[in-house]
Amino acid sequence: MTVAADATNRPSYQRSTVIRRTPHHRGLFAVAVLAAALALLGAMLAPPSHATTGGTSPGLRLGSLQLTPCEQPPSGWCGTAALPLDRRAPDSPTIDVGFEWVPATGRPQGTAVVVDGGPGWATRHSRSAYLEMLGPLRDSRNLLLFDLRGTGRSQALTCPDLEHYADQPSGPDFARTVGACGDRLDHTWKRPDGRWIHASELFGSADSAQDLADVLTRLGVSGVDLYGDSYGSWFAQVFAARHPSLLRSLTLDATYEVLGLDPWYTSGVTSARDAFAAVCRRSPQCAAHTSTDAWTLLSALAARLRTAPLTGTTTGLDGEPTAVTVTVTTLVDLVNDAGSDPGIYRSLQASAHALLTRGDSVPLLRLAEQTTAHDGTNAPPPDFSSTLYFAVACTDYPQLFAMTSPSTERARQLQNRIAAQPAGTFAPFTAAEWTTVNAYTNAYDGCLNWPAPQRTHTPITTHPPLVPPTLPALVLGGDLDSLTPTAGGRRVAAQLGRSARFITVPNVTHITAMPERTRPGPEACGQSLYRQFLRNPADLKHLDVSCTRHTPAIPALADYPTRLADTTPATPAPGNQARPGALRAASVGASAVGDSIVRSGYLTHDRDTGLRGGTLTVTGAPQAHFTLTDIRWVTDATVNGTATWDRTNGTVTAHLRITPDSDSGTETAATTGSDSDVTLDVTWNTLTPRTPASVTGTAGDTPLRGTLPPP
Repeated sequence: MTVAADATNRPSYQRSTVIRRTPHHRGLFAVAVLAAALALLGAMLAPPSHATTGGTSPGLRLGSLQLTPCEQPPSGWCGTAALPLDRRAPDSPTIDVGFEWVPATGRPQGTAVVVDGGPGWATRHSRSAYLEMLGPLRDSRNLLLFDLRGTGRSQALTCPDLEHYADQPSGPDFARTVGACGDRLDHTWKRPDGRWIHASELFGSADSAQDLADVLTRLGVSGVDLYGDSYGSWFAQVFAARHPSLLRSLTLDATYEVLGLDPWYTSGVTSARDAFAAVCRRSPQCAAHTSTDAWTLLSALAARLRTAPLTGTTTGLDGEPTAVTVTVTTLVDLVNDAGSDPGIYRSLQASAHALLTRGDSVPLLRLAEQTTAHDGTNAPPPDFSSTLYFAVACTDYPQLFAMTSPSTERARQLQNRIAAQPAGTFAPFTAAEWTTVNAYTNAYDGCLNWPAPQRTHTPITTHPPLVPPTLPALVLGGDLDSLTPTAGGRRVAAQLGRSARFITVPNVTHITAMPERTRPGPEACGQSLYRQFLRNPADLKHLDVSCTRHTPAIPALADYPTRLADTTPATPAPGNQARPGALRAASVGASAVGDSIVRSGYLTHDRDTGLRGGTLTVTGAPQAHFTLTDIRWVTDATVNGTATWDRTNGTVTAHLRITPDSDSGTETAATTGSDSDVTLDVTWNTLTPRTPASVTGTAGDTPLRGTLPPP
C-alpha cells in the first residue's frame, strides 16, 4: 500500500487526479474573493465569512476552517479538517477530511451537500455533474462537495496491487489481493506507544457520517439539503438517522436498504429480467421485429457460452484492435451492468440474436469490450479508491459468511450457501455463476480475506421511522435500475417514515438526477424533481411529477443485420418510388448514424471504426458532428456522409450516400435505377423515440421517401 505515513501518521496522496484543472488567473483573485465574501455575508444558513490574505495566497474563512481557492473553474474553495482516525481512542492520530465549498452565485438561501457513491468515488470526480444538477439553483444555494474519508481530497487510500489488478475482479486470487490490502491498512498508522491501529474497520459509513457532522459544525453550517446517489444514498441514510438536526431535507437517488439488505441481492436478477422485457416493449423497433423475448435469448446465449466461450478481435474505445473473450461470467457482468448502462439494454438482445441465429459474433464482441472498458474500469486514486470500496463493503455490508471467522472457514461457509441455493434463483445462471460477478458490483467473495473486525459495526442503530416527521425526504429510482431496484427504494422510503416519498422515473437506469454522458435527456426529469424539492421541501407531497410520463425510451435494437438482405427496409411514404432494396439501404444508412451516436458516448478519442469497418470521426459539443467514411453497418454496403446531433434538443440530421457492393446479391440497378448508390437525408429526434425517423432521397434517379423507427 502506497499510503505513506508522515511525522503525524497522516497518509499522503500518491497519485494526482485525472481531472484536468485550470488554475485561476491571479488578476481575478481579488474580485473573486470580494464577490464570494459579499455573497456569503448574506447567507441565511451559513455563517458570516470574509476573505483574508496571507502572502500571495488569498483565503476564505468559514466558521473555524480556513479555505483556499481550488484550481478548477467555476471558483470554489477547498478545505480540510483534521479529524480522529479512531474516535474510540483518545490517542488516535488524525486524518485530513477534505471538501470543496462553491458559493452561491447570487444571494444564498441555503446549502446543498452532495456525496458520491461507489463506495470509493470522490465527490470531486463528479463535480461538474453536481453543478449541472443544481442548474438555476446555483444562484441561491451554496454547494458543499464532501469527499468521504479515504478518497479524493480526504487522503485517498490506494493499494497498488488492488488498483492495478488485471484479471476478473472476483475469485480466490482477487480475494487474496483484497485481503492483503486490508492487512496493509492495519499496518499504516500507529498509536503513540508504537502499536498498529486496526484501521481496516475505520472507514465505514458511521465514521464518515461523523466526519461530515464535524465538518458542518466547524464550518458553522446547519439546516443543509443532503443529496446522495448510489452508495452515497446509503451514506445519506446513515447520516440522516444519526444527525437529523443538521438537515433541512434529504434526497436519496438510486438507493438501497441499510436495514434488512439481502446479501444475495436476488432482486438484481429479477429486476433485470423485467427491465430487459420493458425496454424491448417500449422500443418500436424491438417490439415490432422481435419474436423471441430477451430472457429466452440470454438463456440460450448462456448455454452457448458454457459450451464454448467466444473469442475474437474488436475495436477498443481507444480505436485500437483488441482481443476479447466472452464467457458466462462476461454475460453475468453484462446483465448486471445494464442496470447502469443503457447501451447494454439497447444492444445485448440484438447481439445475442445475431450470434445465435447467424453465427455473427461481431456485435457481441464489441459490446463486451465496450462494457469492460467503460463500466468495468475504475479511475485511479484520488478520484476512485478501490481500497475504500472494500473498507466500506467489508465493514458495513451483510456477507454470506461470518466476518469473525477465519478466511478458510469463510470460504467454506460461502460455498455451502451457494450449493444450498435453489436451482432457479438466478436463472438462467447458476448461483455459482452469478456470484462470479465483478466484485465492484456485488462483493460476494471479495471480503473472504479481509481482516476480521475487532468491534461490532452497525451503521444505523435506530428502528424505523429513521428520521423525524419534520424532515422531508425525497427518494428517487429509475425503473430500469437493477443495481438498486425500485422495490428497495420503496422500502427505504417506508423505513424513513411518513415524511418520505418515493418516485419512480421510467426508462432511467442507475441514478436519475445526474447528467448521463452516454444518453442525454432522461435525467432531465430527475433533475426537475430534485430542483422542485430543494426549492420547497415542505411541498414534497405536491411535486409536479408529470415529467415521469414523458421520459424517452431506450431505442433497443431487434437485430444486427449481417447483410443488406437481412435488413428491415424503411416503410414507404407518399411519393416513394424506390424498391425494397433501396429502402433497405436507407435503413442501413440511418442505423449507421444511430450506432455512431450511441458509440460516441463511450469513446475515449474522436475516432473509431464502424461496426464492421470504415472510419468514424466525432467533434464538437453540445452539438456533435459525425463524419462517416466507408462505414460498414452490414458487410456488403458502405455508408459515407455527415451527421449532426444536438445533444440539447435531441435533433439529428444526416446527409448520406449508401453504396451496395457490386457482389452484394441484392437488387442493384433494377432496384435503384441507373445508379446503385442511394443518397438521402435522414432526420429524427433522440428525445422522442416513438416519432419515426424521416427519410428522403433518391435511388439513382428514383425518388425515395420513407419512415423508420428512430435508430
